Amino acid sequence: MQKKKIIGIGIIEDDKGNILMAQRYEPKIKEAHLKWEFPGGTNEFGEPLEDTVKREILEETGLNVEVLELLPCCSSALWKHEDYSLHALVFCYRSKFIDGNLHLKDHKINALKWINPKEAQKLDLLSTAKVFIEIYNNQPTTK
Repeated sequence: MQKKKIIGIGIIEDDKGNILMAQRYEPKIKEAHLKWEFPGGTNEFGEPLEDTVKREILEETGLNVEVLELLPCCSSALWKHEDYSLHALVFCYRSKFIDGNLHLKDHKINALKWINPKEAQKLDLLSTAKVFIEIYNNQPTTK
């Protein structure tokens, strides 16, 4: 079986210039397990993508964010699950931390950490995260 998803993620900035990274916990998908990515998730039918990003970030991290701008790229990923294949289209928004208490309650997240954006490029990243962190680090609006 084949499935398609639209995913909204956020590069969350704090007031010190750091960004939040999430380490994925998904042992059944070797290509993703323990790789670093940005918080976010699946767009629900009829939901504006900016709302998806806010909702998913709150669910996964406990943080409220302001969505600032869409990065000028859509990343595409193919994932092989045990009983189906998934084609994910991933859109990334630059976002600003507003408030909330960081928590680690999502079963698909192993760790969360604030990190300098240049240092984030050195992590073992998912392919989509590599694309977006490079764009983010090369945009003059992020400085």
